[in-house]
Parts: sequence; C-alpha cells; structure tokens
Amino acid sequence: MKKLLLSALVIASGMGLFAQSALQKQSERLSKITAVKTEAVAEYPQTFAGETPLPSSVKAPDVVLGGTRYDLQSNSTMGRRIHAFPDGTISAVWTKGQIETAFTDRGTGYNYFDGSAWGPAPTARIESVRVGWPTIQPYGENGEIVVVHTGGTDGLLFSHRPQKGTGAWSNFSLVGPTGHEDLLWPRMITTGEFHETIHVIAIAPSVANGGTVYEGLDGALLYSRSFDGGVTWDPLNAILPGITSEDFFGFGGDEYCFAEPVGETIAFSVGGFLTDGTVVKSVDNGDTWDSYRYYIAPAPRFNNEFPIPQHGGIDSFQSCVIDDNGVVHVAVGRMCHSADGTGAATSFYPYSNGLLYWNETMEPMDSVSVGFDILDVSGIPSQYLLAEAQDHGEDTIVGIATYQASLTSMPQLAFDHTNKLLYAFYAGVSLGYATEEFNFRHIWYRFSDDYGQTWSPYTDLTSDVFHIFSECVFLSVAGTVDSKAHMIYQTDNAPGINQRFTGHGVVDNNMVYLSVNISVGVDETPANVISLDQVSPNPTSAIANVILNVDKAVSVEISLVNMLGQEVYTSVEQLTYAGAHNFKLDVSNYDAGIYFVKVKAGNNVVTKKLMVN
Repeated sequence: MKKLLLSALVIASGMGLFAQSALQKQSERLSKITAVKTEAVAEYPQTFAGETPLPSSVKAPDVVLGGTRYDLQSNSTMGRRIHAFPDGTISAVWTKGQIETAFTDRGTGYNYFDGSAWGPAPTARIESVRVGWPTIQPYGENGEIVVVHTGGTDGLLFSHRPQKGTGAWSNFSLVGPTGHEDLLWPRMITTGEFHETIHVIAIAPSVANGGTVYEGLDGALLYSRSFDGGVTWDPLNAILPGITSEDFFGFGGDEYCFAEPVGETIAFSVGGFLTDGTVVKSVDNGDTWDSYRYYIAPAPRFNNEFPIPQHGGIDSFQSCVIDDNGVVHVAVGRMCHSADGTGAATSFYPYSNGLLYWNETMEPMDSVSVGFDILDVSGIPSQYLLAEAQDHGEDTIVGIATYQASLTSMPQLAFDHTNKLLYAFYAGVSLGYATEEFNFRHIWYRFSDDYGQTWSPYTDLTSDVFHIFSECVFLSVAGTVDSKAHMIYQTDNAPGINQRFTGHGVVDNNMVYLSVNISVGVDETPANVISLDQVSPNPTSAIANVILNVDKAVSVEISLVNMLGQEVYTSVEQLTYAGAHNFKLDVSNYDAGIYFVKVKAGNNVVTKKLMVN
C-alpha cells in the first residue's frame, strides 16, 4: 500500500476537505458566452457607483492585516506580497488606497508579524507619493526591500531598511531606457548569502499604456540586476533570450512572476492571452539565461491579423517554483480563446474550467492537449490538469464576476524543501457559495509528494460558515515553507472588484493572513478523512436524511449552523465501522432559510448547504 502523507490544516475557523466529483457540463449557454479581452492599463476609472448588494453582518474570524478600498491588486499574476523569515517573523504588503475615486493616497500597505502578533492595521502608505503594485523581499542581513511603480518617468521606486519591521525607509529608483523611462508592474527577488543582489523585471509600457514600441516589442519585459543597492545595474533593462520580438508581439501587465530562488538558480515564467507560455531560467545568478516553452500557442506573435477559431490556451494567471533538484514547475489557469482577425480586441470564454500544470521534465502543452471545450476537461491528459471546479452534487454555476481568469485560477506554488512537498494554492469558483447573480471564489489547495505526478484531494480553505459571503482572491504565498505555508489574500462580501472588472461599487476590502500548518508523517493506514455525500430532500420542512461516509471508526460531531454562524443543533455520534452512515435531522422547528450541515471528525470538517422551507 502506498504510504500516505498526512497534512493538517489549521485556521481560525476550521477547514473543509473535499473529494468531490468533477464538475458536470452545464447548459450550452455557458459554453457560448464570450467576453472581449481588455488590456491592462495604468489607471482604472470607477465603473459602477452602486452600493454593494450583499449584507456585511457575517464576518470571518480571519487575521485581518489591514484594509483597502482600492481593490485591484493585480491585472493577473500576483507578485510576492509576503515573506516569512527564518526567525519566525513575517512581512506582508499590498496596494492600499482609501480616498476614492482617484485614490490619490494609493501606496503600499505594510504589516509585520514579530513572532507573536501582527501589528495594528496601517493608516498610511510607506511611500510619500502615489504608487502601486508592491513586491517585498529580504534585503541585507536582517532588512527588507519593497519595489513599486510610480506610473511616470521616475520609473520604479525601491524602499528599504536595515531592520525588518521597524525604522525609516530609504529610497532609490530605476528608470527604463531613454525615451521609455516609465516602468510598470515590477516583480523582484533578492539572492546571495545576505540577499544583497536585487533582480527585477518590469514592463516598458505598450502603446495602449501611453508608451511606444521598444526593440520591436509593444510592451517589452526588461530585466535588471544590482549588486550595490541600486547604485549601478548590470545588466540594465535587458531583453532576455526567449522573450524578444522574434518570440512575442509584446507583453501585458502582470503576465509574469519570479520563482523563489534556490541558491544561484533563478527563474520566472511569462505568458498571456494568445501567447506562448515561457520559463526563463538562470543557474548562475542571472549571468546567463535559457528559455523553455511550457505552452505553445497556435500563433505566438498573433496580433489579430487573421481569424483563430475557439481553442484552448492560458489565462495569464500563473505561478512558478523551483524544487530541490533545480526543476521549475508552473501552474497556470486554462482559458479558451478566439479571434475574428479584424484587428479588434480578441475574445475569451469566461467559463473556461481548469488549472494547468507543467514542469521541465514534461513536453510543453499546446492548444490540442489543453482542449477546446469550455467546461469539460475530461479530455486533457491527466499530467497537465492540476485542478478543476468542484461541485456539491446538485449545485450549479450561478454566474461569475470575471477577472479574465478561469474558474480555477490565481495559482500560487510553493515547495517544502524539508519534506519534498509541492503545494498548489488557487482561487476557485465555489459552487454552493453564491449571491443571486454570482458565485464566490474561495482559496483552494492541493499538494503533491511525487513532484507533481499525483495530487492530494481538494481542500477548500475558506469553506466554513464564516465565509458564506466572502470573495477570496489575489492570494500571494510566501516562497519559504517552514512548518507552515503563509499567504495573504484580499476579501470582501461581494464577488468581483470595482477597479477594473465586473462586480460592484467601491467597498471596504480586508487583506487577510492565512497559514496552513504542515504536519507530515508516514502512516500505512488510511487518514481520518470523512465525506458528506448527501443531504436530502433539499429543501425540506421536516426530516433531512444525512449520509456520511467515514473510512474507519471515529467519533463525529454533527451540527446545524445558521447564517449567523450559530450552531442551533449539535450531536456527537460514535461510528463503530468504516463506510456509509445514515442520520435523520429534524428541522421542523427551525425558521425557513439557509443552514449548513457541519460534520467534524478530529481536525476534519465538511459542510453542506441545507434549505429549510
């Protein structure tokens, strides 16, 4: 029998562990819905002035680090917004803005965990001017550094200090090539014994962003490196092999990310709508570079000059990580596309399902292996499919507030070098959690103990009753995994966002810290896992039959939870054998409304929605 790795997840409000059936294909309507792809632009006008349609009375007992009313944390791929230091301290950043609608106060929100507690929510940005898109990294023996873009000829602004968590910030800048001084949407890593070497990639703006074509690229991705705190750069604003004008037409905002460096091995992945997906890698700290395709597009330099029919591709939300063997792994959202060839904006299919996976030992994906069906991912070779949308049996997709992302997207990979575990976190549309108009996105996770060959069951980290009205997006996971995986994400009580895509008016958003405890052991017997297979009839006004499956004898706690998170009924049952167990739940004395049946066994919790009429 294969040995099982036991992974315990500990968060404030519990967890949900799911081993559900794949999402069944729904109506033809969803597969025919298209949207016009919009380019990333430097500023985003307010597009909806209405109030949020959802109540805010249900609040998750999360670790809230701070807030923001400016809610666009990224156009697609997230940067490194959180870093866990070896001494147990943590730094986290986000784009913060409170003064609508121009958000003249926009800048970096910062919070610090000193080993025992997080600090108070910040009331001001760390910069003195309007900026955005921070990345944070360690710098020096015990310091930290943040990079942001200014959206002007001042280029990128770096803020650093010798002691993390305290003290004044010092600054220096990096501008683009002559005539292209503005640099946007930076990503940064630091390397060396004391993290003294700075590596940064950023975009020289495209024509759509007020820039001009540079070296044949309408939006050039440029790499710079400094050994002396930004006094000199070598190289400076270089275009690396594999991402030149011979390979790409240009790049959009946030279509790239750095992997956590491993020694002198550094790498980043890049890829957008209708383009190739590429890994650019160096094994000598940035002196020399090689590139690899992880996805091959039908026409890599496509600019809508000719029609392209519906086909499978990527959505530009990606993440990459380097394992203990120096191999790069990539996760990216799956997105179907088409183009009419008229030179106008291209189209995508918002209900595209699937999170794709690749590593350097595999052949690159293409539009054939990715598949062209919108919801049905059964034809995708299993080695390329990391995740798909999960259902709850009878639930269906209500609708999605698009981020130009797949149903399972915004991935973040992390590698545990001690236990040799590969972790994949992502924001997935969660059926059963919805308004009348849209489904919410939750934070999901899987792990692999064999370098991505197979993956653990699905776990929804935000499935508890406190997240009934929680849109959980823009997650960023710390590159270092110790006894925990550390992440930050943005949440509010309405699907979608205000600043760019569909959603709602300007509302308060929380930036939330979430950790996943990693307890790894070896056990020849099945883990203490439960599944809640059926609650019927649903809705009901009398008796609900609950069918519960366990894989060994265990004590379970069965609860009925109302919309306020209150347990209105609780019963403890001793199950003396593995298999299915049937319970009858009398709800005749409860008010009509939405409830959740919650079953807990040890650290495992599963929930299922129940309508009482």
